[in-house]
Amino acid sequence: MIVIALLHLLLAAPADPVAAPGHGDSVVTRPDVRFEPTRDGVLGDTVVVLPEVKVQRTRAGGEARRRMPTASVTELEAGASGRALETLADLLEDAAGVRVHEYGGLGAFSTVSVRGAPAGQVAIFLDGTPLSSASHSVVSLGDLPATAIERIEVYRGSAPLGLGPAAPGGAIHLVTVASPELRAVRVMRGAFGTWEARGSAGGRRGPLSGLVHAGHQYSRGDFPFPDDNGTPLNPDDDGLSPRVNNRFAATSALGRIAWQVTPRWRLGGHANLFHKAQGVQGLGAVPAYDTHLAFTRALGRIDAARAGAGSMPGIRLAAGRSGERTRFRDPGPELGLGYHDTDDRSGGGDLALELDWRRLPHGLAVAVGGAVRWEWSRLADAADGHPDPPESRRLTAGGGVNLQWRPRGERLVLHLAARRDRIEDRLHWVEVAGVAGGSEVRRTLDSPQLGVRVALPARLELRSNVSAARRAPDFIELFGNQGSVLGNPELGPERSRNADVGLSWRGPSWSRGGRPLAVAFDLAHFETRAEDLVVYVLHSQSSVRAENISRARLSGEELSVRLVTPKGIALTGGFTRMSTRDEGPVPHWYGRRLPLRPALQGFARVDWRRGRFRAVGDLHYIGENYLNRSNLDLVPDRVLAGASLSFGPEAGGPRFTLEGKNLGDDRVSDVGGFPLPGRAVFASCELRLGATPSSPPSHGEP
Repeated sequence: MIVIALLHLLLAAPADPVAAPGHGDSVVTRPDVRFEPTRDGVLGDTVVVLPEVKVQRTRAGGEARRRMPTASVTELEAGASGRALETLADLLEDAAGVRVHEYGGLGAFSTVSVRGAPAGQVAIFLDGTPLSSASHSVVSLGDLPATAIERIEVYRGSAPLGLGPAAPGGAIHLVTVASPELRAVRVMRGAFGTWEARGSAGGRRGPLSGLVHAGHQYSRGDFPFPDDNGTPLNPDDDGLSPRVNNRFAATSALGRIAWQVTPRWRLGGHANLFHKAQGVQGLGAVPAYDTHLAFTRALGRIDAARAGAGSMPGIRLAAGRSGERTRFRDPGPELGLGYHDTDDRSGGGDLALELDWRRLPHGLAVAVGGAVRWEWSRLADAADGHPDPPESRRLTAGGGVNLQWRPRGERLVLHLAARRDRIEDRLHWVEVAGVAGGSEVRRTLDSPQLGVRVALPARLELRSNVSAARRAPDFIELFGNQGSVLGNPELGPERSRNADVGLSWRGPSWSRGGRPLAVAFDLAHFETRAEDLVVYVLHSQSSVRAENISRARLSGEELSVRLVTPKGIALTGGFTRMSTRDEGPVPHWYGRRLPLRPALQGFARVDWRRGRFRAVGDLHYIGENYLNRSNLDLVPDRVLAGASLSFGPEAGGPRFTLEGKNLGDDRVSDVGGFPLPGRAVFASCELRLGATPSSPPSHGEP
């Protein structure tokens, strides 16, 4: 019966040969069918000879590629690097065009720059919830739940307008673990009293599914650093000193639940809690012994989604709430900023609705949406001697449209999007003399985008994008912090225009002896014009004031390559060349390089797998750069080397990893006066029982 059914299926197939596929299409050979006659001339059994089936297909893009099919996007998978201790800085620096500035070891304040844009111009999202807020546009990577991150989406230049108001420097979207099939436990121990423990467990029962995750990190952070004793011109008193008051402890918890109500309707929700407590160590030569900082963030989000069909749009409705609390104590005072005992609180909520038609006639796809977000901030300082200001608020209402047109399938994609946001601020502050002040400010931010992607012969792909974005000043810039930062309610938004053009090539993927062979590269050139940049200007010996006094021009190239060989070796690398120039009105800044932007930066990694063993080696190069706008303090270039060795079964069972960071023991510093750890060794053990990533996992770009 099976043979007869197969015969009917084959006879019903069209007789014409299969048309030659386009770029990225599947190629499947037709089976050879022969009918063997019996002695009396009646058809007997059918002999079907199936030749080798070869499939050639370009790897489908992820969610980030679907949102922005023309943009420069990098998707990074957590846990795929082979490291024993994988920080968010480690992950992000494996993307071309990304630079992380660290102010210390694990858990210390650190910021991220994309294509030379300041950290305040890079929007950061956690599971769709914006972390860049009216209270602080700069988000520290040390305040993120690193143990719960599953993957990172990096948008350089143009970013999806559906996430929120466009940021001039692009966006970074952190996605936490979500698979209900995941069951994993991991522990890590290493240098400077560092350890980590994390666990995830999910389950599914009928239409319901859920997951819980918990993680904890701790480090004493007492690494040795070169100490000049505050006398840089006298080398006789130099030596190594341990970093003091640099301890760090962070705990994160995550819960998810989803209900597949009908085949098309789905309800879901998640909640995330993060708490961190740490010492604030101050500069290397002038340590602070008793200064302390505690930070807590709680956020929750629910969403309802219905899949579209034909002319019926897909629907997504989401609502979220978040809250943050920051406690800072400097009873000494040891940081030179006066006595402080703060208890600052901020929070907000948002509502968003999106309708999308993904498969309209003539290759059209349309998405429209709108969102409302409300934010508040309350500052309190029991030790500064000034009255606390009343609560400040911000209301943002906006909407946008996203049009994608594929007149020739995936061979030609046009992306057109625009968003408008209306911001209303109600600000309250207290002057240095104790005089209360207040104002109401309204702003309109427009964010247009245009992009194109074209499939060329020889498996080449061309893409180009132009966009514009504006960033509204945050509350710290507008009304200060009742301490060293003075408010400036007259500040205007920062403005930026971005353009890029890129070329990609994906070689044909095939296997040899059961092992894959693949090669790919991405090359892009980018240009940025930034105006009305906010710069903190010295107002007195102990205070600064934000001013719109800077303009800048940035340009450069990004290169990413990946090679997978049949010998079990994967080579990945990225390189960024960038030129920056200050074009503002300040004479002694004009024409100089922007600080903390190296002209050259790159990384290379070799990943070798054989049976149960895996060895990884990586190099990071950071070119020379200046610490200030006057280009007086130069940081020399450096090369950081790392390696790891792991052993474990190919499927199931524990995996053991030993890793060395900064093997050259280079005593480096990203920001003047804040040393980073030297050589360090870490070991981990992981047991993963579900949702195991494919081998070898994709990491970085291409």
